[in-house]
Amino acid sequence: MLKRLRVSNRLGAALVSVAVCCLVAVTRPRTVPLAAPVDTDGRVGGRPIAELWVPSRPAHAWFTSAQCRPLLTRFTCDQCLPLVYLASFPRSGNTWLRYLLEASTGLVTTAGLPDFWTYRNQTPGKIVLDLEQLWDATRADRELISYGYLGEKIPWSQGIGIVSKTHYYPEPWNVTEAEDAPHGLSPFPSDRPRRAVLLIRDPFKSIISLRKYGETRSVRNEKDMTYLYRGEDWLNYAMHLPHVWFNMNAEWLQATNETHVVLYERLRQDPMGELRALLRFLQVEPDRRRLECLRGELEGIAHNHRHGVVPDGETYPLRVRAELWSYIHQLHWLLRDRGYPGLPLQQYSFADEFGDINIRMR
Repeated sequence: MLKRLRVSNRLGAALVSVAVCCLVAVTRPRTVPLAAPVDTDGRVGGRPIAELWVPSRPAHAWFTSAQCRPLLTRFTCDQCLPLVYLASFPRSGNTWLRYLLEASTGLVTTAGLPDFWTYRNQTPGKIVLDLEQLWDATRADRELISYGYLGEKIPWSQGIGIVSKTHYYPEPWNVTEAEDAPHGLSPFPSDRPRRAVLLIRDPFKSIISLRKYGETRSVRNEKDMTYLYRGEDWLNYAMHLPHVWFNMNAEWLQATNETHVVLYERLRQDPMGELRALLRFLQVEPDRRRLECLRGELEGIAHNHRHGVVPDGETYPLRVRAELWSYIHQLHWLLRDRGYPGLPLQQYSFADEFGDINIRMR
């Protein structure tokens, strides 16, 4: 998959419909207006977040304690937030990071659509939803929505998401064409930088998790399912994805001019520190009460504590291990060349075999 593909087939069947999620959703009757916000200290881009919320739109309570539960995550007014993608190879922790962002800011995250060609050819009514459509979107039959990600079916073009999730390659946005669109919206206006958050995880673990998700279509599954990781079918699957993992991460580094890199292993080690750095990139000054509440509810309920299949020599034969590590080193040096710290190589699977070989390709 070295060439760019359309969104419909870009990552193939193995990567379609991928999601990671947290926490139980709470829905409210559509005819009952929501209470006034109780937290008013947060700011985004220098603007008070509370001034952007629209009380008649859906909201969700991520926190479970009586003290923190009133700190809701709410929808803002249309076009009130700039487009920032949250990109990752599937099963890299994207939805956990979305939870951290939503709970810490009170702002929803959206799901990355429409793609460029849909955007160019649709009327405003298709890419900016009215109030009725917003409520309908939050009741769609999707697992992520049932867990509380109310923005999962809201297009980025609504302009209400602090970030917009994607597991695809970056679109070939052309600013001139975008600004000539009949609806007057632009994904990247010429007076603003192209911005993204790129989340990177040990690909050995992501690929194992993705294989299980492809079989079950569920993000919460702690069964071993060892049979998925044996035989020629698994080897073909595992050999197919390393260059996809590398190309996706590399293209996002190259396609934006302001990218904040989040390394999953470091996020697990220091979630609050990594989150604070990300919030600074997003120009968010969160309400301190939200951060205090989040410290006590960092994981959510979608974390699988029992991983039946782990990276080992039987799951990943030598030739697959070598293939993946060649791409890990390439991405490591690409990050270093662009001024980032590089990957936490010693925390990746099979680092004792391949962590010090220093493969660097141009």
